[in-house]
Amino acid sequence: MNKKEDFHPFNLDVLEKWMEDYYLDPLSSYLDQITFRIDLYDTEAQIIVEALLTGCASKDVTVSLKEDSVIIKAAKIDDTQEPCMRKVKLPFSVVDKKVSADFANEILEIFINKNEAGPGSNREIIID
Repeated sequence: MNKKEDFHPFNLDVLEKWMEDYYLDPLSSYLDQITFRIDLYDTEAQIIVEALLTGCASKDVTVSLKEDSVIIKAAKIDDTQEPCMRKVKLPFSVVDKKVSADFANEILEIFINKNEAGPGSNREIIID
């Protein structure tokens, strides 16, 4: 018999391996230095993508979902550089999940709910 607490909407071993590979990937470290830093957190209910967007305002930040990817675009307030973009590809479909985002103190937090369904379509996320 399956117990409710044993049910997981996706394979946790795959997610753990993916997170390990993401942090050990030299390209991730390089992109953290030349664009903006991204950290990932795994809680019981959510995957949290956190981006440090120094010198950005919430009106200059967009978050969009496309299949299994979260795409963050940000422009600096002083407009001296081209907008930066980071794409975080996850080992599951993010468009099928409920996703929200908050921006405060130059930190963008994107919350991907593991257990609540989303509309299942590519979309932009409104930043609170």
